[in-house]
Amino acid sequence: MKVLGIACGRKGSNTEILVKEGLMGAEQEGAEVKLVRLQDLNIKPCTGCNSCVIDLFERAGSGDCVLKDDMEFIDELILEADGIIIGSPIYEKGITGQLKSLNDRMGPGHDFAFRLISKKIREENGITDGKAVDERSFKPRVAALFAVGGSDWVEWALPGLHMWTVPWQMNVVDKQLFNWIALPKVACLKDDMLERARKSGANVAKSLKMDNPLEAPYVGKEGACDVCHSDLININEDNTATCSMCGVKGELVEKDGKLRIDYTPEVAAIAHTTVAGKFHHADDLKNFSLKPADNMHEIPERYAKYAHYLTPEKPLRA
Repeated sequence: MKVLGIACGRKGSNTEILVKEGLMGAEQEGAEVKLVRLQDLNIKPCTGCNSCVIDLFERAGSGDCVLKDDMEFIDELILEADGIIIGSPIYEKGITGQLKSLNDRMGPGHDFAFRLISKKIREENGITDGKAVDERSFKPRVAALFAVGGSDWVEWALPGLHMWTVPWQMNVVDKQLFNWIALPKVACLKDDMLERARKSGANVAKSLKMDNPLEAPYVGKEGACDVCHSDLININEDNTATCSMCGVKGELVEKDGKLRIDYTPEVAAIAHTTVAGKFHHADDLKNFSLKPADNMHEIPERYAKYAHYLTPEKPLRA
């Protein structure tokens, strides 16, 4: 079993220390471990061109991104891995911009359901030319998430980390918030945090020893959402509650002294973290947002007033 650590912070600082401690725990359980530092890589922002989705659905292709940078490098590391320990420092309540860019780049092109659809189209139509989806996309993976912050401005961090795992259909078995450590390398002094990180990494490796790692139990702190264990909740106009991470919707109720989202089994079945939920999302895209309007022919005329309105400001360059 192979466990990859992804450290999204500064070289040798708190996030990397905790990710390495987690990898040590996985290694003790017999895992082969590797580390990648995201800041060492050149990951360009997603341009929203939809080339990956077009390749999957219209060509039954691999869904690879057309941008040229270090994406292929980290993609290969993740495809080879069975488990992931990913840690991000908390910037402005959330994950780092580079990790968000990686999430945007991997999102649609790496979506488990989207890649299954591409594979099915390829098989049903006997397509043999071109590059197919990498079969390693479908192997079960587990993940542990580490958010590392210096204050109580933390609310978007763990949901952001969790969202990164969603396209890959990883089973998140642990989430840890390591807080109030802002000074460089101070995590070395926090024995309780180091122990938690090591246990988390060990649990990743133990989960991979199960017959089906996707059924490995969650061992982290429980959240208000029983599906994804997030505490980030959106209150809707009708006073219902929606989990901002996995999208389950229901009434916000008190159970055993704790607030919970009371949802139906039907709602949970199509949570954003489930394969069924991703197929539901694909159907929504097909039937609504990607469905051409009857008056598409009017776009050139209607767009004309925007085409030359204002010239964007740009810096002068030598």
